[in-house]
Parts: sequence; C-alpha cells; structure tokens
Amino acid sequence: MTCIKPDSQGLGYHDRTQGEHQMNETAQAERSATVAWSDALCLDLDFMDDTHREFIDLLAAIEVADDDQVVARFAAMVVHTEGHFGAEDQWMKDTHFSSSNCHAVQHDVVLQVLREGLRRGEGGDLTLLRDLARELGVWFCQHAQSMDAALALHLRGVGYDATTGQVLRPEALPTDAISGCGGSCSS
Repeated sequence: MTCIKPDSQGLGYHDRTQGEHQMNETAQAERSATVAWSDALCLDLDFMDDTHREFIDLLAAIEVADDDQVVARFAAMVVHTEGHFGAEDQWMKDTHFSSSNCHAVQHDVVLQVLREGLRRGEGGDLTLLRDLARELGVWFCQHAQSMDAALALHLRGVGYDATTGQVLRPEALPTDAISGCGGSCSS
C-alpha cells in the first residue's frame, strides 16, 4: 500500500494541473485529501505510529478545509509537528541516535518551512498552505519509510520506553552516538 491516495493514472498521488493551482480558493471547489494513513507507514511502534496517524489526519484536514479554516488547521498542524519532531529528537538523544544527524536536520528545515508558510498563510496565501500540506504528505511518506523506520528499529532494539525515557536494554546502546543518517555507513 502507498500512503498517498492513488489516482486514476497510477502516479501514486493526485497530480494537480496548472489550472487547479491557480483556482480561486474562495470558489466552492470540491476538495479531497491526497494523503491518508496506510499500512506502508506503520512502523510497529505504537507511540510513533500514533503520532504519525495524527500528523496525516492534520494534513488531510488542511487539504479539505474551507477557506476560513485553512490557517487555523495549518497552525494546529505546526504545533503538532513541533511536538512530534521534538519528541523524535529527544528519543534520538536518549538512545545515542545523535540528534545532530540528518534526520534531525530534516526536522529543523521542515519546521522552518512550515513556520514561514504559516506566516504567509496568515497574510492570505491559502493556496500556499494547501500546496505545503500536499507536498508535506509526499515528503513525510518518504521520511517515515526511511529515517523514521531506521529510528523505530533502533528504539525497539534498545527497548526504549517513550513514556519514561528509559532504555530497557542499555547494553544494546551504541558506544558512540550514531551520526550521519543512521545507516550502515554512519558512525
């Protein structure tokens, strides 16, 4: 399964035409979400999967929102994402999966883009917010299936308890913090 709702052309996502991008946002156009939770996003780590489901739901809510709801829904997604990424960054620190690696860097960059998008959305650019939500869904599917999957594997391996921050198998912790992107070439 894919995490993006399939289109009739098999592209894996709804490919919007130039005309759709230029559509007047105040028009009563029928909207649909291009992203939805799927088994492909499941990492078999409840505390991570629950956060990811909520994130996907927030993205979908932005895409289908009426114009008067878009900014508020986007703002709610930004608040969620700050907590979501902050939690993952803490899990990485707690388990020596270095927060200075490219996983955390992606979090920082995405948050900068979201905050700037929100600023522009508050200034009236609703099309940008809808586009960001759609594109963030595409990015997130790749991020979850690669970087978050590696982190989930690591967290399970060390027996990480997200509620307490305890590592149940400290002998499984790496002797040095994992750097790079956490792959086999990382140190």
